[in-house]
Amino acid sequence: MTTPLSRLPSDPRAALLVIDMQYDFMPGGALAVAEGDALVPLINRLGAQFRNVVMAQDWHPRGHVSFASSHAGRAPFDSITLPYGAQTLWPDHCVQGSHGARLHADLDITHAQLILRKGCNAGIDSYSAFVEADRTTRTGLAGYLSERG
Repeated sequence: MTTPLSRLPSDPRAALLVIDMQYDFMPGGALAVAEGDALVPLINRLGAQFRNVVMAQDWHPRGHVSFASSHAGRAPFDSITLPYGAQTLWPDHCVQGSHGARLHADLDITHAQLILRKGCNAGIDSYSAFVEADRTTRTGLAGYLSERG
């Protein structure tokens, strides 16, 4: 159950960032994190305490440069060098529109103002919600938060 917005802390500068709570990072997913789904109730409790909530979502196109399947003869967890540096190759995960890319259904943060999709550029991986792996391509999150104070 989410706390009514009228009962949330009044500091408009506070924000909660919820990062990559997607099925491919949950048990049974392509890049499973052991007990990752156990975080959902905690995130829901935290989310109920913030007026400003942003969710980040890995959102890769098919054939993404970080997928081992995009490189003949390579396997997941191999490393290659790309123009921006070393790149670990991953199993295909969080493919746009797939079940694995969906945010966990039990997340109960209906007042989140933004879902930031990252990793959308087929030629650059993304680990941060602020900047892509090339360390120069910004996601827009810093600007969004700045504009909101």
